[in-house]
Amino acid sequence: MRLKKTLWILLIVGIISCKQKSSETKNNLNVEPKVVNGDNELAFNEIKKLNLDSIYLNLLDPRNVTEAEYQKVGKSWTEFHKNVSDFIKSENFKWEVPDSTITVMNRIYFSKDGTVDFYTFKIRNQSVSTEKRTEYEKVLQKFCENVKIDLYRNERYAQCGKIKYVNY
Repeated sequence: MRLKKTLWILLIVGIISCKQKSSETKNNLNVEPKVVNGDNELAFNEIKKLNLDSIYLNLLDPRNVTEAEYQKVGKSWTEFHKNVSDFIKSENFKWEVPDSTITVMNRIYFSKDGTVDFYTFKIRNQSVSTEKRTEYEKVLQKFCENVKIDLYRNERYAQCGKIKYVNY
């Protein structure tokens, strides 16, 4: 009887411990990369509820970095988007619109080591179809699972801005 009670207590402690670890992970935002299309209001609003801008330092704001750091941040941002563009081409992604450029607004949240935690985007060209927007989201998701930005920090950080892709 005593052994049975001990086993039940151990089982309960184990379950509680697992729940605490799970909530700790959520509180620390240790997540797989999440890519969200700004056109998907439900998903976008879920990201907004996380209040990521209060957790991730915006490194493209010159008030948050020295001038030398800002130059390095700018270089890493440019290289990151070059890599995105190259990846899109390697995936044979086509926009299938007559526009010469495609403008995309981005807000990307990075872990300390440069991996992507969250990537939100909004395609500004009205001519891009819903299907292409969804396909672009899937390509970005695949990209984010296998890439790091060349920037390491002591805190999580964000970068946001606009990118123009040449439409081939």
